[in-house]
Amino acid sequence: MICSITTAFAVTSVLTCATATELAYPGRTWVIKTPVEAGLDAEKLRAFSEYVGGRGCVIRHGYMVYTWGDVSERADVASAAKPVYAHFLFKALEKSKIPSLDSQVVEWEPRLKSLNENLNHKDEEITWRHLANQTSCYQVVEKPGTAYCYNDWQMALFWDALFLKAYGAAHGNVDPTVMQPLLTNRLQCEDHPTFMAFGLKDRPGRLAISVRDFARFGLLYLREGNWRGEQLISQKHAETAVTSALPNSIPQAGVEVAEIIEGQRTIGSGLIPDNQTDHFGSYSWLWWINGIDRSGTRMWPDAPGSTFGAFGHGGPRAMWVMPEFGVVVSYNDAKLNGWNSGADSPTNQAMKLFTEAVVSQTNDKVTSTPSGDITPQQQQQTHISIVGNRWYLNGQVTYPGTQAEGLLMNVRMVNAVFEDRNRSDFDAEANTDQFITKIPDYTAHGIRAFTLCLQGGTPGYEGAVNSAFNPDGSLRENYLKRVLRVIDACDKHSVVVILGCYYQRQDQILKDEEAVRTGVIGVARWVTEIGRSNVVLEIANEYGHAGFDHPILKTPEGQTELIRLAKRTAPKVLVSTSGGGGGILYDEVAQVSDFLLIHYNHTSLEAIPHRITALKKHSKPVVCNEDEKVGVEGAKAAESSVANGASWGLMEVEINQHLPFEFNGARDDLTVYAKLKELTTKR
Repeated sequence: MICSITTAFAVTSVLTCATATELAYPGRTWVIKTPVEAGLDAEKLRAFSEYVGGRGCVIRHGYMVYTWGDVSERADVASAAKPVYAHFLFKALEKSKIPSLDSQVVEWEPRLKSLNENLNHKDEEITWRHLANQTSCYQVVEKPGTAYCYNDWQMALFWDALFLKAYGAAHGNVDPTVMQPLLTNRLQCEDHPTFMAFGLKDRPGRLAISVRDFARFGLLYLREGNWRGEQLISQKHAETAVTSALPNSIPQAGVEVAEIIEGQRTIGSGLIPDNQTDHFGSYSWLWWINGIDRSGTRMWPDAPGSTFGAFGHGGPRAMWVMPEFGVVVSYNDAKLNGWNSGADSPTNQAMKLFTEAVVSQTNDKVTSTPSGDITPQQQQQTHISIVGNRWYLNGQVTYPGTQAEGLLMNVRMVNAVFEDRNRSDFDAEANTDQFITKIPDYTAHGIRAFTLCLQGGTPGYEGAVNSAFNPDGSLRENYLKRVLRVIDACDKHSVVVILGCYYQRQDQILKDEEAVRTGVIGVARWVTEIGRSNVVLEIANEYGHAGFDHPILKTPEGQTELIRLAKRTAPKVLVSTSGGGGGILYDEVAQVSDFLLIHYNHTSLEAIPHRITALKKHSKPVVCNEDEKVGVEGAKAAESSVANGASWGLMEVEINQHLPFEFNGARDDLTVYAKLKELTTKR
């Protein structure tokens, strides 16, 4: 039977009220909302559930909003159990059961010491980190940490070493002494999950759990380890678990077999060697996340970039989380067979159907308290995300029903936060105030993003000293406070900030390339700490420009390194970098970027469609965030860009860029802003 839950559904519930500071959680049973109440389309949910089959449930904002089949049935979830193992590994570290994730497992399993003498006893080097990322290379000849080997023999080694040795439990009491007190009882699971899905003698460690109880585990990670105000696992570890994909530089292991412990059991597969799949740049502490593989293909291209999940038997048993939408989906015995990378995979198709059912504009953002003197924002309004190759604001596609649907029309306003430390006659704060007062007028004409830069832009004269960075790459607090004022003003009007780090003519302020790296880390951390989710990062404005001094800002290899550095530092922040004015971006830069930033300054109107077409192979949003064409020509450039599926950005050099800066709203360029309003308004 397939049914959406209604308020007539009989249920006894315990509810923590959702307010500005509280989020809803289930108690002994789930609290019920209808799909409409939760901002979901019931008919499209029906189409989604019919495609998936089996039995399952949908959770949004902590409420049960849709079910199909018997959600109370407890059953094995196969490899979807693995993220639960990782949870208990992090918990073992927090409870001092192990001293470090990089501790060698031979301390708990001495038999590893005697293996593979001909391979220099390589298995002595296996660490907990290796086991929890499937890079231990147990059973194959590669050294630990050098290759990825999805291997159920090593999973049995991991489970036994963790629960029987580190926690000191016996097979028969792992549930009552470890899992229940540390996790399932705390989550108030209803259907008695067990690690003994098939009994003590048949693959102990296999998890049997109902779909509604598995959804509680997903909700715990959606809420970054927090359950009713208590961290059941630290926020740091909860984030790390679902944001730390293996780099594509790590290859899949080969098939040459190595010695394993005599009598070693498997927790699932009996293949020797058991090396079933690649990691697709998407494997993170036994979770699958929406990463990008070696060819530049995203794991699930039609799902939000931050989606993560647990999958068993190739897809029929699964639980996945979409933080952008505040959603957890859990199902078992589904018709799906294939969770792996690419648009045609059944899991991606299911996720695509689900995103079509999302109609509300709210998400489940959990905001950490900023450090330093930054004032926390009490009621954040704007969250930017990418689903497939389209932009979403607060869980809803941008400009729905218009020519610009899914795009991000923007204006370059880098000098809205300008300062020149060589001038005492310029009032930086008053300049920023002037811009902020005009934000409503810009947004009324379709603008949904402004580009700022921590080193500004050309003010119309040479020699300005305009930088948020100190020579060592550390950040200047006064400059950041001005930027934050703009970010918060934009947030109130559902506007995104494309925040650039480096600009030509200013990077020489940083003393060396290490300072450049330090600056990127600092900016990424700052964006995370302030807790605003209406910010995306641009590493450099027109990398490769002759005005840059540091080589790392002048090559595709340097930009690739800095993008990866920013993404490792702030995994939830979308990151890119912009190429020159010809609308061209190198493939290696495009592959690591979350979205593709290009400029049209030296691109003719006739060439714009060709520039966009050349980038569509990457299946990512294409955003021009700088075009100096104005008036009729600017309006035509905007129209052409939108017609070919790319966002467009205006740069009014003489008005917004050059001193004296003017911010007049649509009066900056009546022709261009009239066209932008037309493109972003429903006909």
